[in-house]
Amino acid sequence: MTATDTAGRDEDPADIYPTRYYVMVVLREHVSLALADLADEVAVREHDRPLSEIPPAVVCEHYHELYDVHVPALAAVGVLTYDQERDLVALDGYGPAQTALDEAHLLAYAPHRPPED
Repeated sequence: MTATDTAGRDEDPADIYPTRYYVMVVLREHVSLALADLADEVAVREHDRPLSEIPPAVVCEHYHELYDVHVPALAAVGVLTYDQERDLVALDGYGPAQTALDEAHLLAYAPHRPPED
């Protein structure tokens, strides 16, 4: 997927907002994560090294950028939700309320076997 910039060149959205791109990649893998865990995963992908090799201050910067800028922007366009009380980021439609509904549906479901003749 590309976007055309004002000069007519095609740009990959991952080049424009790499952090937001990585947020979506991580959430597609995990569906929902605590914001701190999301910051860890984004830092690993942006710096292309294990978390143990990334200074804690850098991970903390990612956390604050996610909290202040990127998560609100992605939530505003409807691709994810952020439950501040639970500190949980999820793909839209997969937040705590939806998960509870899904689990209730599964618990209420009882498959019926056809009678054996």
